[in-house]
Amino acid sequence: MRQTTRYLLLTLSFALITYGLLAWQQINFSLTALGLVETWEFHPVLIMAIGLGLLNPTITDFIGTQNLNPKSEKPREAM
Repeated sequence: MRQTTRYLLLTLSFALITYGLLAWQQINFSLTALGLVETWEFHPVLIMAIGLGLLNPTITDFIGTQNLNPKSEKPREAM
């Protein structure tokens, strides 16, 4: 179950990053509406930032679980 949650978070983060980039392209990579508080729409850069924020802890968690070796097993050497 924990592994499935990690993959779902990884998929969600890549989806948010992709959507943010594509939506930002639609407005010609403009940053003019980034600071407007009155609008109810999120700026694509904010959506992309949420995706990047989810990506870092998820990948760190994957790396952390990959490095946990049983004590009897020798660490892998670089090729």
